[in-house]
Amino acid sequence: MDFFKKNLVFFLSIIICLLAFAAGAFLAVGEAGKVKSAQSKIDSAEAQLKSFLMANPSPTTENVAASDQDRVALTKELEKIRENLQRGSRINVSGDGVGVMAGIQQHISEYQARVENQTSADGEAAPIAIPAKFGFGFDKYIDTGSMLEDGNPFTKQLDKQRQVLSYIINQLIDSSPASITDVKREVLEVQAAGKAAESGFQINPAISARVSGAIETMAFSVTFTGYTDSLRSFLNNLAEFELPIVVRSVEVERPQGSSTTQVRSSGTALDDIFGAFGGGPASTEAVKVAQKPVISENVSDFTVVLEFIEIILPSDSENNPS
Repeated sequence: MDFFKKNLVFFLSIIICLLAFAAGAFLAVGEAGKVKSAQSKIDSAEAQLKSFLMANPSPTTENVAASDQDRVALTKELEKIRENLQRGSRINVSGDGVGVMAGIQQHISEYQARVENQTSADGEAAPIAIPAKFGFGFDKYIDTGSMLEDGNPFTKQLDKQRQVLSYIINQLIDSSPASITDVKREVLEVQAAGKAAESGFQINPAISARVSGAIETMAFSVTFTGYTDSLRSFLNNLAEFELPIVVRSVEVERPQGSSTTQVRSSGTALDDIFGAFGGGPASTEAVKVAQKPVISENVSDFTVVLEFIEIILPSDSENNPS
């Protein structure tokens, strides 16, 4: 003990050195861990860089520039496709509930009067028969004009349906059918009222072009009677593509015991009956000179399912959330 006291400075120096050594060792171990972790990240980044450089195509400056050019070209091509599908008349919809309902009521009364006063090409009376209280797609609004909510998206959708149906019915009437027995639309406004989905017309998803967030459609079904010429004329009218409406299916119900002529070709099922019809003048002419009627000299029932198509881009959803 006396030795420790006599050499106090010496032992204090030793203790301080030991403490400094311990602290240095601790810090060195900590720094070594950080260096190891940093080296691991560097090795991972180098491996990822090598993977990118070996990719095909690799993200070089030249490839990035080429990719940007491709993106611009594809965007322009998408715009061309969109313009082609949406060429023709534009539809401006209203969110005024009173005005939309008034338009529906006028739609019903106008076409009821038009089919009653229809005349033939010779100017003779040729009324088109319709069922009693026929609403041309809006039967539920014949006896009552339910109030529609202003600005509601479904009010605008209802107005758009009315305008598309008006175009379809105009083409149908111009084809001179013997009668119009049914006009159906997808009932959209029930969702606005929070009601359960009504039983009614729904297009088969297998034949629909509808894609959530990309393509919006409105489907309709029209049933009428007449000769095959009336059906062909109706499809020719639609083929003018004043609105982006495409034919999804055609059902023909012929009278009992009538004879039919089967026409075959290498085209699609619709082409087999009506020729290759589409959106341009050449295809329209092809329908006009198509094969002779499948059903000869018999008034038949025709049901045609149609779809109005709109291409929706992200900018549309932001600018027009309705």
